[in-house]
Amino acid sequence: MARGGSDPGGLAEAGEQVVSLNWSFMSPGEPYSIREYRPSDQAGCLAVFRTNVPRFFHAKELDEFKEFLENLPGPYLVVVDSSGSVVGCGGYAKAQEPGVADLCWGMIRQDLHGEGLGRRLTEARIQEARSDSSLKVMVMHTSQHTTGFYELMGFELTGETPDGYGPGLHRCDMRLSLGEGQGQ
Repeated sequence: MARGGSDPGGLAEAGEQVVSLNWSFMSPGEPYSIREYRPSDQAGCLAVFRTNVPRFFHAKELDEFKEFLENLPGPYLVVVDSSGSVVGCGGYAKAQEPGVADLCWGMIRQDLHGEGLGRRLTEARIQEARSDSSLKVMVMHTSQHTTGFYELMGFELTGETPDGYGPGLHRCDMRLSLGEGQGQ
């Protein structure tokens, strides 16, 4: 999914492209890469999910996420460390409404929050969606705990449902224009 990337750590399988993520706060021996999801990544993605319960997800959502991984509706990416371990994941799917992409199931292992990995993963998903000229808008549903992050990425809050995901976890609807020149 990530186009034009290289694979400095040799983490890609034949035909895969990855985007190498190297920042000054990471040691040279610990680069991160974004690549396409493989079925063998499922256990790693589920482990990442569990690190984000209960603040960002309810435990009852684990089965829904597993089902999603088994029946991906669109491109799904993983962030891996230099050993190939999954430390984050996220994707998008074309919505039923023409021209709309739905950002779905994005997460980073909780101990790595604040390191820039979520931003890079979100940028990769937006870039991939923008490469599809049929898509004009990206929508998403998240909790109140991440709306500020997505607003920094250019999303606008369009609605909120108190306790929409469960007690104390509100559903927040957000939207981003994928139009040319947006620079998000």
